[in-house]
Amino acid sequence: MKASIFNLIILDESGSMDCVKKQTINGCNETLNTIRSAQQSFADTQEHFVSIYVFQENERIPSRYLIKNQPIAEVKNITSHDYSPFGATPLNDAVGSTLTDLEHKIKNIEGAIGSVTIITDGEENSSKHYTSFDVALMIDRLKEFGWNFNFIGANIDVVSVASALNIDNSITFIQDEKGTDEMFLREIKARKGYYSRINKACRTEQSANFSTAMKNASADYFREDD
Repeated sequence: MKASIFNLIILDESGSMDCVKKQTINGCNETLNTIRSAQQSFADTQEHFVSIYVFQENERIPSRYLIKNQPIAEVKNITSHDYSPFGATPLNDAVGSTLTDLEHKIKNIEGAIGSVTIITDGEENSSKHYTSFDVALMIDRLKEFGWNFNFIGANIDVVSVASALNIDNSITFIQDEKGTDEMFLREIKARKGYYSRINKACRTEQSANFSTAMKNASADYFREDD
């Protein structure tokens, strides 16, 4: 088997993220480096694409894609000009709209899955188009196809919010410079382990078991023993 992995990072750009703007940009770029390394190491079992969607609610700067479904070889690092925290937190709209986009993009691509990481430092407070229930139904359905979902949060009850969205993999971080750096290090370690498990699955499983193999690779994403 060979997996086409569409890595989607849904990143909070609300005003409260400004205190860790530098660490967030650096962490995202290290994540991109991790995906680049996986593409090189596992080229025969994986093909990687990347999207980064930043979300906020204000009249000046809209929620938007910084990168959308680009092959990792074509992706450039993000800069302080790309990421400008300001505004409220339309979390449900960000997740609902990007999952709808990505499902439409890959629905006819054999061996394609989404690997979705949501990073936020606050509660949903301004969505207009999707409810938590809408998003939870989407995630539950997509998990059955082997999609991977991870929720990373600060200043909220992360386990409760993740559970309400039907996301099994979650961690909490402390929103200061040290805590944000540590969070990205943990996420990158987990991501490396996830790609390694996919590599092993693609070498050993039959194509008929693709969804099950991808679900198994996603389980306990933040495990400490990889």
